[in-house]
This record gives sequence, C-alpha cells and structure tokens, in this order.
Amino acid sequence: MALTRCISTFDSVPSSSKYKYLAVASSADMVKLGEWIKSGSDLEGITITLADDLDLTGCADFDCIGVTEVDSDGGIQANAFKGVFDGAGHSMTLAITPTDPQPMGLFWQNDGTIMNLTIMQYSSTGQIGSTQDLNMSRGGVICSVNNGTIKNCIVNADVTSWSVRDIAGIACENSSSGKIVNCLATGNITMNCDASAWRKDYGKSAGIAAGNFGSIENCVYTGKITTKKVTDEPRSLSNISGAISAYTEGSIANCYWLKNCIDRGGTAVNQVAYINKESGGYNRNCIPDPSKITGCGYFDTNSPSASVTAGTTSECKSAQTLAYSGTLIQMLNAYVSASSDSELKRWTAGADGSLALDF
Repeated sequence: MALTRCISTFDSVPSSSKYKYLAVASSADMVKLGEWIKSGSDLEGITITLADDLDLTGCADFDCIGVTEVDSDGGIQANAFKGVFDGAGHSMTLAITPTDPQPMGLFWQNDGTIMNLTIMQYSSTGQIGSTQDLNMSRGGVICSVNNGTIKNCIVNADVTSWSVRDIAGIACENSSSGKIVNCLATGNITMNCDASAWRKDYGKSAGIAAGNFGSIENCVYTGKITTKKVTDEPRSLSNISGAISAYTEGSIANCYWLKNCIDRGGTAVNQVAYINKESGGYNRNCIPDPSKITGCGYFDTNSPSASVTAGTTSECKSAQTLAYSGTLIQMLNAYVSASSDSELKRWTAGADGSLALDF
C-alpha cells in the first residue's frame, strides 16, 4: 500500500486522525519514535514503515523502545506499542548491550503488529545482550512481551546474557493474545549465568519465545542454545531451554529446528521445549498439554532443501504428524499457501543459499 503521508523529520507526536502512515528514514527517526512511546503515545492506528536499511549501532540515544523506568531489582515500567511497524523487507542493525539491568530488544511490549523486518547484529563478533553479570537484564530481540502479532521477521543476531531472566531469539514472552508466525531466528543464544544459584524458577531461553502462552506457527530456529546444567528440584527449575519455546502453555504448530541445537551443561539435547524428568526432581510440567504441539519436527542440516523428521515423544512430548510434505522450504511455503493471511511472505533461498523470506 502506498504511503499517503510521509514525515521524514519528526517534530511532534502524530495523531492517527491526521497521519495514518509514517516513514522512518534514519536512526534519528527511530530515536524519536522511542521518545513518543516513552512519553505515552502508543501510535495505535498508525503504520510505521522503514524507508531503508538502518544501522543503529552508532546511535547512543537509542534504547529498548517503551521502557520508562528500571528499578534496582530489575522491575520494568514501560509503555506498549499498538501500531503497525512494517520493516518493508529492510534490515535494522542493533548493538544493545546494557550496562545496568535493562531489557535488550527492539521493543519492550508489542500490542500491535511487527512485520517484514530483519534484525542484524553489529559485527560478526558482536551480540545483542549484556556483557557482564547483571542478573536482571532480559529480552527478546524483537520484543520482551508480545501481546500482538509478529510475522515475517528474521533475526540474524546472536544473543548473549549474564542474567537469571529470560532471553530468546524473537520474544521473551508470547502472551495468550500473542501470535508469532512465519519467522526465522538464526543466531546463537548463550545464557552464561548459573540461574540455579537463585533457587527459584529462572533462566528460560529459546530460539523463538522463552515462554509461550499464545501461538507460534511456521517458525524456524537454526542456531545453537547454550546454557548451564539444568536444575530440576523442589526449590528450583532453572536453566531450561527449548528450540522453539522453553515453557509453553500455548500452541506450537508446524515449527522446525536444527537437530541437537541445545547444549545444556555440555549435553546435546533435541527438544522443542523443556521436557521434565520422568521421575524425581521438581517435575514442574513445562508442556502442560502436549496435544497443543502439532506438526513439529527437526532437520539434520541447515539448508532450505533439508528433509524434516517428525518429532517423537522424546522431542515434543507427543508423537508428531507433519502437516506438509517435501523439503523444509516446501513445507514452509505449503503453510503460507494454505494460510488465510495474504500478508505472509513466501520462503526462498538467500544469496548464500541459506533459508530466507522473499520480501
């Protein structure tokens, strides 16, 4: 859809009755967008569209959008984004490395729609996340809390944390109203902090969403997750992880991951989410309803043409039946073709032969 109104130099908070579409063309525009939301404007009814690729690594004023206050215990006060953020196929390069207990993603809370966006890290040796022991830092690269929709997004960034809080490739928490669909996360996720020392339920990490209470559909994780050894006992369930979501009360459908992508304390694990011990320990059920996991499986090689193996009870806590046939890319595109959402992008092979979205 063509923009009917374009503001390249923002000078005042827009009203949805006057401006339906805004174009973000610079890092300064992103900073201003963050200031508006921080001041209480949720931008509901307005579509924000990227006009070009943006590099925010040299922008000292940019921080996780929406956060208004972080207390000494890591408590977050923040305002939600309720508009539409359309990356229009462009990329955004981030270098959010907090030096105090702050979140480290693009947005804190999404109550609207974030789509068609690629997040890159600032260098091949860089990462998004805390570089020192901060304990309370947490985040998903797209947002910390998703109450809305995230679709057609790619995260090509590593996430590293010295935190007992949750981290993930897309969102920390996908709430009961949240939907993450047609997304890809490729970065490695490293949880350096030994969360078991806190003797509570801490330290979830996952390729897509650390905690899922909504729906995750047609998503792929191709990176590696590294955590400390799991503690599963009456006083603590810590350092848990999953290729798609560590803890899920919601649904996970037609999602795929690279085999054995989880390293828990030096042990390779192949699981869509954390599957608890069958005997002994705390046995908190991280997959309360296994019937909500459907059509999921894993692939041995990181390639669009890889074959997918349906998950078993060992990987998904319920035997899986793949909804589609063919290679990984064929299965992903079969979902897109069957979807009623005409905005979903088709999958393709990128210039380097890796899995990509056809923006």
